[in-house]
Amino acid sequence: MSDPTDEGGSPPPAEPQDPFAALDAREELFTKSLQHADRMVNAAAAVRLHLMLAGMDAMLLEEQEQTGSMPRPDDPVVTGFLLHQANELRVTRSAVQRRLDAARMLRDHLPATWAVFLGGAASEDAAVAAGTIAIGLPPTHYGVFDAKAAELIQTERVRAVERELHELRDELEPETTTERHTEATNRRFVRARATQDGQAVLEIHSTAIDIAAVYDRIRKHAVAAHGRDGECRTLGCLMVDSAIDALLTGCMRGPEAGGPSYPFERLGETGEGGDGDASRKLIDATILVTIPANTATGAGDAPGQVAGMGTIDAETARTLVAHTATWTRAVIDPVDDVILKFDSHERYIPAGLKKLLHLRQPTCGCGCGLPAHRADIDHVQRFEHDGRTRHQNLQILCRRSHQAKDAGFADVRIGADGTPYWRTKWGGVQVMKTAMRIRTTDETEHTPF
Repeated sequence: MSDPTDEGGSPPPAEPQDPFAALDAREELFTKSLQHADRMVNAAAAVRLHLMLAGMDAMLLEEQEQTGSMPRPDDPVVTGFLLHQANELRVTRSAVQRRLDAARMLRDHLPATWAVFLGGAASEDAAVAAGTIAIGLPPTHYGVFDAKAAELIQTERVRAVERELHELRDELEPETTTERHTEATNRRFVRARATQDGQAVLEIHSTAIDIAAVYDRIRKHAVAAHGRDGECRTLGCLMVDSAIDALLTGCMRGPEAGGPSYPFERLGETGEGGDGDASRKLIDATILVTIPANTATGAGDAPGQVAGMGTIDAETARTLVAHTATWTRAVIDPVDDVILKFDSHERYIPAGLKKLLHLRQPTCGCGCGLPAHRADIDHVQRFEHDGRTRHQNLQILCRRSHQAKDAGFADVRIGADGTPYWRTKWGGVQVMKTAMRIRTTDETEHTPF
């Protein structure tokens, strides 16, 4: 007998569905799509790095065939090719160098990690970190390191990859820890980079002991100053001001002396009395700042520019004008921003041509960000080849780009407005960075009637 049916009645009520079922499905779709997109991006980055490395290897073999010897890492041809890749990828030359060194290590000695990266299961940052840490590792440890790195780059963030692989290397080579520490100590450095809103970052890379001691001393000094009556700065601001005081004046003022200086109190002797406050000295440093005349006089509020550090606000620019030891005047066409006239009003005899070049190119033209006053002045047509020492034949370059250019790996032309145009040996074309142009011929205006 068949089950009874109710043909004339309403259908039985549907069982209530799980309210999270549809949501879970959508989340699963989104998550899987995100993972797929991430693998595609990783795989594309792997192809790009593989191509970069293949191009470098091909260039090295070509040079070896032509010269009879393999180029060294510091040869101008290597610098030139690194600069060519950096220009095409819009990154720094050092970033290209780091990627290629890590990629060569991965490809030649860490096949499992390299395969994970090529398959899109790890980011370029994680893979490059693993390859960089492995450089210098004895071949007997490649297998253990490779297996661990291949696992980590798929599952951990870059910082965790770096930390765990550094620990693994210390375990594998405990006897070389001191040697590697000494080598790393010999590579310590200081670096500055601009951020936003007139701010910048100063990085000091030194030993962990030194940095920990410096940080502790700065923090203790700021904590002591934080309790002073009338002090309204945050602890972080006080730590910064204490550190800047120590670097610029050689000492950190205690709470009894008024605490750390505020920014720009260090510009000039601001203490009361005839002798002033001995801890507040003039800044013994060189910076290149471009400030519009209206801003300098207070008639306008257009921002200024600090070479290699970006823009500064009008009030900061005017403070610098009030305390600077030297200044140089340039007349700029307000229509097309070219330099019309240039003269100097300095306390000392100026190197006028050098200042003109620094105004046109406040930083190295290759894009590395090196301030002009620390870079080379290059003759586009070399001096020994009758190149004139005139702004039409001069440009600002860092030492390595200068050497690569002089070695013939870039053909340079200076436009009528002073803009350098580079064509590398490998076909890349780049307009070198300039802040302003220089008018070299008189122009007569013709007003139509």
